[in-house]
Order: sequence, then structure tokens, then C-alpha cells
Amino acid sequence: MVQTFVIVVSGKVQGVYYRQSAKQKAQELGITGFAKNLPDGSVMLIATGATEELNQLVDWCRKGP
Repeated sequence: MVQTFVIVVSGKVQGVYYRQSAKQKAQELGITGFAKNLPDGSVMLIATGATEELNQLVDWCRKGP
């Protein structure tokens, strides 16, 4: 089933290539979408793909690059 997840990651995520790393991981998983820095220092990901791959991306986001 194809779904779209909105993922917000906070902590040390800006200035450490978090968005680029998340993009690479999403591409590996066959997920489309985008990542955006937010004014509060967090990163928001909008990700569309199969549920299992999205769950893998969420797990990756919890650990980071």
C-alpha cells in the first residue's frame, strides 16, 4: 500500500548533511518526496512509498546518518 508520511526530526540535524543523507536513504528504499529545514532547527520530511519502506525510513531517521 502506498502512503505518505510526514516526519519531523529534531536535535542536531541542520548543518550535518542530514537532509542529503535522508534523501540518499529514501532513494535506496524507492521513496519519493522532499526534505526541508524548519525555522526551529528541525527537519521535515514528506515521504511517499510503500508502508514497509516508509517504516524503514522512520527507523533510519531515529538514528540518523
